[in-house]
Amino acid sequence: MGALLVFVDFDREIQCKESEFAIFNPPQDQSCAEYLAPYLAGPGSRNNLVNPDAFEECRVCQYTRGSDYLYTVNLLDYYYGWRDAAICVLFAFSGYALVYALMKVRTKASKKAE
Repeated sequence: MGALLVFVDFDREIQCKESEFAIFNPPQDQSCAEYLAPYLAGPGSRNNLVNPDAFEECRVCQYTRGSDYLYTVNLLDYYYGWRDAAICVLFAFSGYALVYALMKVRTKASKKAE
């Protein structure tokens, strides 16, 4: 799943719907950017302040890019998609190899039983 999510969503721009915004008013005489500066520099660094110059009804979207969402599901970088795809390929090939090896062992043992 990680490979599918990363390759499709990592570089995608996020456009929030009106119902997805966090809307609030900053303290008096402060713009949205001034009020949220410490938050956006720290734990909210992946959030998107849509109207930084406004003095009321600040609109904050939870994600800016698809990579911001993928970060929340522990897909921290683009190479995680290649890593997960390689794991799937290795799993498939190891399954075929085990079946082949076990069939060889079984046929040798069954020939001796006759």
